[in-house]
Amino acid sequence: MYQVDVWLHVLMASVWVGGLLYTGMIVVPFTAGFAPEERRQIMRGLARRFRWIGWGALTLAVLTGIAGLALRLSTVRMGQLLNGEAFDPDKMNASVVAWLPWKLFLVASMVLLMLLHDVLSLRAAQSLQVSCGSDPRSRIGTIAASMATLVALAVLYVSVRLAHG
Repeated sequence: MYQVDVWLHVLMASVWVGGLLYTGMIVVPFTAGFAPEERRQIMRGLARRFRWIGWGALTLAVLTGIAGLALRLSTVRMGQLLNGEAFDPDKMNASVVAWLPWKLFLVASMVLLMLLHDVLSLRAAQSLQVSCGSDPRSRIGTIAASMATLVALAVLYVSVRLAHG
């Protein structure tokens, strides 16, 4: 059961991070040569399609991550996370104590940055339907998405350290 959970966790993380990297490294540079309105339409269409896939994958990654903590050899129970025992070197495996807080912090940061991106991008898209100007919220949203992508890469590194010490 643990191996299936880890496989699904890695698969969902791959979908999430792969989508972020593909968007930042392929889609955004590709659309740079288009007229602004055409670029917005392409980006909006791709974002609508990926939003459910990406957030679904991230949700499953979080759920399988929690399950993985409960299923691994040095199990971590939800109560131990909440009362702080999971971070006590006398009660937990050293790699869990060293890397789990970082992973939790980075995942939370990544989620918040992507929520900021989605909220600002949706608001910018709605305001652009009313007026034909550039909305500064979309620029902040783009920066948030870029930062979330970098944080996602850090999550991958910390995950490897958590699993393999």
